[in-house]
Formats: sequence, structure tokens, C-alpha cells
Amino acid sequence: MTKLWVVSKKQWRIGLIALAAIMVAAAYWRYESLQVKPEPVAAQPAVTQTRVLHMVTGEFKSVLENGKESEVYVFSPGTVFANEGEKVELRIRGVSGKQHDFTIEGLDLHGSIYKNKETVVTFQAKEGIYRILCHSHGEASNEGPMIGYIVVD
Repeated sequence: MTKLWVVSKKQWRIGLIALAAIMVAAAYWRYESLQVKPEPVAAQPAVTQTRVLHMVTGEFKSVLENGKESEVYVFSPGTVFANEGEKVELRIRGVSGKQHDFTIEGLDLHGSIYKNKETVVTFQAKEGIYRILCHSHGEASNEGPMIGYIVVD
């Protein structure tokens, strides 16, 4: 006499769920076993590194509806970020415009950016938001405002 084993849909579902759970557990166990565990390291003094931030001067040109050409100067990227306490080296390369005299408000830093040259200013980062303001292009009447930001957290 032949015995048949009949499996219901419910038993199939339970079996597949159990198999999936076993496969997930095995994958997790394998993943955990491959992880490199760091060895304890003695505390070392903090190393002060310089954060280098890059910006360029840029220019947008457009023709207005009245046919007049309009151009606006910008810092790109418009905002750069640093962490409090870092020594920051801000490098601004002149790409568009002949000369841009600027001030970084709140840090009492001043300088000039010239086309095809790089201007470097350094400072110790203190928490805050600082505007980089171009004096040559401070408002819309003279192709501005050309403003960038340094955000320090």
C-alpha cells in the first residue's frame, strides 16, 4: 500500500516562512563573522588639521525681455561648511570678473580676488554664519549682490 503525504497551502506558507527566517539568520550570522572588530586604542591627543575649503568667482549672463543683457556675479559654491575649532584655509579662485575686493563679516578678514589667481585666507573656525561680501558687486545696480556664506557648526 502506498502512502501519500498531502501538504496543504497553509503548511507550504509556514515552511517557506521558516526557510526564509533561517536564510536571513544565516546571512546575518555570516555578515557578523566577517566584520573586523577594532582593537582598543589608547587615547591620543587630538590632531588639529587644516580644513581646506574651495570657492570660485562665477558669472551668470542673461538677456532680459526688453533685450538688455544682464549679468550677475556669484561665489560658487554659495555656502561652505566647517566645524568649530578647526583651522580653516579658504581658497577662492578668480574665474569671472577682473577683481573682487571682499570682506568676511564677523571674522574681520579682507582681501582681493583676481582673475586667474587664487586668494587664500586662513582663520580659526568659531560657531556662526559668516557672510563673504564682494565690495565691487554689493547690490543689483552693480551686478550683485555677490555674497557667499561660511557656516561653522
